Amino acid sequence: MLLTWKRALIACCVLGILGTVVLVSGVVPVKASSGHWQITRWFLNFASDRSVSFHSRGVEPPKESGLMNVRLGAVVFQSNCRFCHGLPGEEQPPVAKGMTPTPPRLDVALLKKEPRELFYIIQHGVKFAGMPAWPVQTRPDEVWPVVAYVRQSLKDQKTSLAQTSASELTALEELPILRACIDCHGVDGTSQAGKQVPHLAGQNAAYLKQALRSYRSSTRSSGVMMPVAHRLSDDQVDALSKHYHVANSRVARGGDATTNSDRERENSETIERGRQLAIGGDRNRKIPSCQKCHGPETSDRRNEYPHLAGQSKWYLQRQLELFETRERGGSQTARLMHPIADKLSDQERSDLASYYASLKLPVQEQSN
Repeated sequence: MLLTWKRALIACCVLGILGTVVLVSGVVPVKASSGHWQITRWFLNFASDRSVSFHSRGVEPPKESGLMNVRLGAVVFQSNCRFCHGLPGEEQPPVAKGMTPTPPRLDVALLKKEPRELFYIIQHGVKFAGMPAWPVQTRPDEVWPVVAYVRQSLKDQKTSLAQTSASELTALEELPILRACIDCHGVDGTSQAGKQVPHLAGQNAAYLKQALRSYRSSTRSSGVMMPVAHRLSDDQVDALSKHYHVANSRVARGGDATTNSDRERENSETIERGRQLAIGGDRNRKIPSCQKCHGPETSDRRNEYPHLAGQSKWYLQRQLELFETRERGGSQTARLMHPIADKLSDQERSDLASYYASLKLPVQEQSN
């Protein structure tokens, strides 16, 4: 028995020495051009599939169907994912084909994966596969639209983006960088991609500039906005902020576009509770009035504070939740919201969001 153990120990030492020699010598090629051996590819794929299946247990799609926003998912996929995976029904980009392992094409084979598995892969990425994690781990609400888009596109083999309108084409000729914005925010600053996307109409240029710079520096977290803002220069940030400031002045004067077309129908009691808290605050709990910083009155306000009127209830409520969990940064003034958000109950957040969502988008006068 002792002899057997000695032989086993000697064998392990020899294998260890051989492994060290191979590692140090560098004789094993790491070139991507040769691809993986068939057995290596099978092993990695099998291990990855089993791991994703195991760790995605318990992940459930959002109960609110509107959060599986295919249109928003299409925009995000175009911005973040198509460079490696291509578009459904189209050829994969040639550079991606040279990767080892090659990113999988979006074909019907992926429909075998459960939504929870697709979510887990997009949210966390895959080691040894070049698949990056979502830029912000604290925003799962941004991942589900991509899951919805991938699944729908695999079924019908087409994207869900609308055709570019004549007015959009004209605006793109004047400011090409708008291409990064109009699919979600439109030319005039009114949301084109559902309640998860805020309206820019009515916002001051100073606030828009501050927001874009915060996304670019990653001090404000969003896996959707951070990659877009990262590509913007200071001049482009200024140009986009000025464009939407001027554009939403024109929209506001037009009348119809100032209304929130997706405005939630809330009962009058909910809106009234929200109105009283927004206007009067709660002195006993040291909750200040919201309107002093966020309107709906637009006079005597600092330009760095956002207008809240006309945003979707979901978006406003989500921002308050992010402030409470310290996941909503962006500016030096953002920290002022932390103690306020801490004191608000779930019902109060809902009431405030309902009140502001019931209002029209504000008229933002154009400054010279």
